Parts: sequence; C-alpha cells; structure tokens
Amino acid sequence: MWPTEQDWRASVPRLLRHAVARWDLRAGAPFGGGSISHVLPVTTPDGRDAVLKLSFPHREAEHEAAALAWWDGDGAVRLLAVDPDDPFVLLLERCDPGVRLSDRVDLPAADRLRTAAELLGGLWAAGVPDADPFERLTDVAAGWADLLEERMRALVPPFDPGLVRRGAELLRALPVGARRTVVVHGDANPGNVLAAGRSPWLVIDPKPMVGDPAYDSGPLLAQVDGPFRRADPTATVRARTALLADVTGEPVERIAAWCTARAVESALWSVSRGALGDGRDAMARAAVTDRLAD
Repeated sequence: MWPTEQDWRASVPRLLRHAVARWDLRAGAPFGGGSISHVLPVTTPDGRDAVLKLSFPHREAEHEAAALAWWDGDGAVRLLAVDPDDPFVLLLERCDPGVRLSDRVDLPAADRLRTAAELLGGLWAAGVPDADPFERLTDVAAGWADLLEERMRALVPPFDPGLVRRGAELLRALPVGARRTVVVHGDANPGNVLAAGRSPWLVIDPKPMVGDPAYDSGPLLAQVDGPFRRADPTATVRARTALLADVTGEPVERIAAWCTARAVESALWSVSRGALGDGRDAMARAAVTDRLAD
C-alpha cells in the first residue's frame, strides 16, 4: 500500500512542482530536520507566509490533515489546504519565530511541561468529530502488544520478562479502560511544539487516533529535561507526572501506566532494528514509571 522511502524521495521533485503549481506558491529553501518529510517555507499569491509539507506516506500520518482541520487552529497549526489527490501534501500556517519548545532549555522544565500539557488539554477539549476517519487507539495498541510479544519470543533480548508482559497487558487494558475518548495528538514531544505569532505556542505533526488522552503525555515526560538521567529518577518522574496530571486532569496512575506501556513497546521496536542499547534505556524508563502506575 505504501511506497518505499527510496521511491518516495525520488518522487519529491515531482510532488513539489505539482504543489507549487496547484497553489501558485513561491517556494524557499527547505527546512532541515525532517527525517521523513520535505518541509519548506512558501508564500501564497496573496503574500501570506505559509509552509508546504510533503510527508512520506505512512499509516501514522495518513490523517494529519483531518486532525488539523478538526482542531481548526485552536492550539495547533492551521491547515490552509490539502491536495485533494494526495493527503500527504499539506499547505500549513507558518509559525513565526518557529522555535521548538525542545530548544528552549532556558525555560524551567516545569514551565515547558505545563505549556505543552495545556496545549494538549485544548486539543482534547474538541472531542471527536462525527464520522471521523481516525484509527482507534484500542486497535493500534492491541497490535503493538501482539508485535512486542512476537519480538520478545523471536529476538530474546535480555529484558525483564515480567516487565515485558506488564507492558503488553497495559497496551491491551489501558485503552478499553479510558474515562473518555478524544482525538489524541499521538506524537506530543517537545519538538512538535513551536513558538508562534497568533498564539505563544502551537503543536504540529499530529499522528492522530481516537482514544485515551492520558496516552499523549509519555513523550513529554521522557523528552523534557532528561528526568530519567537524574540522580533520583523516580522522584523526578513522580513530581513531573504529578504536574502533568494536575494540568491535564488525567490520573497520575494512567499517565505513568501509559509511559510504561509505550516504553516497553519502544524497547522491543529498538531491538528489532539492532539498537539494543536504546532498548535497554527504554526498559529502564519503563521500570521507573511502572513503580508509579499502581
């Protein structure tokens, strides 16, 4: 169903020409850092600054445009247009100055966490549209559980089998036990929060699903100011999980449990790609958050 990355990269010049012609854009030099996307500043015919995003077609990004349209600029970058023939070609509002929250190391970790968590709360408040196209987190997480169990059996990494079982159990149980369901961002890491003009911060790059909002907090907890590298990671993670719970209204235990589940899934994914060290790190994170999940 999906093209290979090599085939897609070969098609980027054609896709770019087509999009520029369709919307009569003036294009600038591409931004750096897009591992599986081609993103560049553009100017529309009426002089508006915008961004053209060509994404590598894959399952997680298939409904990015639908999520952005649903949020309609409330906490997220605005969708200006989508190619009717290709849902992975988007014309987006440009964030200016566009500094990533992950780069604002001058801000206290608590401020960064609060900023992102407040944005997520706004996205969740939109609820779920009628006849939405999004995948269900229940189905996706159950698939992850099956896959991590298969990888554990096939690859036999030196991981705590009890913690791996715990991760799989949580992936199956957490979605069905959700107190409410919303359109989750799906990749709410601090690199996907940009400083903007019409609002201090906006989120970008959703990988939307419908499910438990507590799912969204994991990347923030793991990627803001390295809590798992602290001398007492449990105390640091406990305090930051409590902060996220206070801002979002989601229970500490569910936030921590989702962090455990996602870390175990990440660990087995890393091993499947030959990155045992990354897998060990993820399992260490899972061990910390699992102590907070009960």
